[in-house]
Amino acid sequence: MNVAEASLNGTLRTILVLVVVWWVLRLVLRYQNSRNAPPAQRTNEPQRPQGEVRIERPGEDGRSGGPSSGNIVDADFEEIK
Repeated sequence: MNVAEASLNGTLRTILVLVVVWWVLRLVLRYQNSRNAPPAQRTNEPQRPQGEVRIERPGEDGRSGGPSSGNIVDADFEEIK
């Protein structure tokens, strides 16, 4: 076995070891994230089917809006040349 052949085998073995270590670390991190994740559903909102989209407007009492839920004014900007 010559030097080029031994170097190729060592390089491939190193790449394989790094890929396996990376894969194991990904599995461990995914497992930890799934254990520490908060519940996926909100308890104060009614449930709706997955994929349903709705646009909510502020109600008469203004609960849904922020402090400036009245008229919205665009911000000033400067044109860059």
